[in-house]
Amino acid sequence: MRPAFTQESDFRQRRDFGQKFSATFEFIAAHWRGLGRCLLYLVLPAALLRAVAAGLLQQQNIAGIFSTTRQGGGRSTTLRQIEMMSQLVSTPLYWVSIALGIAFATMLVLTVYGYVKLCLRPYPSAEPIMPRDVWQVVKQDFISSFFSYLGIAFIVVIGLFFLAIPGIYLAVALMPFFIIKVVEGTGFGATLSRSLSLTKGKWWSTFGLLAIMVLMLFVVLMVIGAFSGMLTLGLLRGGWNPGAGGASGRTAQIFLISLAAIGSVLNLLFYPPMLLAIAFQYFNLVERRDGTGLHQLVNQIGQAPAPVQNATLRADEEGEY
Repeated sequence: MRPAFTQESDFRQRRDFGQKFSATFEFIAAHWRGLGRCLLYLVLPAALLRAVAAGLLQQQNIAGIFSTTRQGGGRSTTLRQIEMMSQLVSTPLYWVSIALGIAFATMLVLTVYGYVKLCLRPYPSAEPIMPRDVWQVVKQDFISSFFSYLGIAFIVVIGLFFLAIPGIYLAVALMPFFIIKVVEGTGFGATLSRSLSLTKGKWWSTFGLLAIMVLMLFVVLMVIGAFSGMLTLGLLRGGWNPGAGGASGRTAQIFLISLAAIGSVLNLLFYPPMLLAIAFQYFNLVERRDGTGLHQLVNQIGQAPAPVQNATLRADEEGEY
């Protein structure tokens, strides 16, 4: 029995709603070691850098709340909130944190989709996909994907500004953007057009798939976020002041950075399934529109399959027959 999802025809198939879910978790079951190794080597460093910046920014934000509260005087709550936000946005750390967050998201998306791209081989192979192989894909697409992320965010925000409905439509319709970019190697404009074209008429199925995956992630992340928030609130009510200097300030830094690091690591566990579900929706839409997988199977008629290295058969298996 050959390994699952080791050739292009395993991906380029029409799948109904339930089959896309099952394919997502079947892929994870077959490739969790290889994909996990790539995430560990390539994405974890970016996650930890993001966590450090987020923890320091959180400490600065809480310290600013303490300072503004003490100096509140007769100002309204709204004015104090505007002042805190203005102070936060004006600090370089805020923009560094934003940039690292986008870099982390870009690394995560490219690592997952780079791994999927390397699985798209004409014939099955037992050769493992190594982090250095995925790194070549990430390195090639990182800069353009980083700015594409900003471009998509700008487009969606503009859409949300117009009565929200265009923004919601675009947020869903552009979900396949990065898998298209990685697999098809297109530029920003062509990828944008391709994503909108593929999801045209299939917006609701894409939305439903995302809604279920996001709901699964949301419940878990909300529980973790609530626990983190209650712990921080309890410490603050107990007299803990992150804005204090000395040992107390260093303890606050370590605590907040640790919380951010845990959240970043959890992202490595929870977001890949959603990205993979989007990938299988993309392959499904391409097959329905272009029939790419069917054309490849026709072209391969009469060709002998390449031998699978290190494949073993048990007595109760039928091999490739």
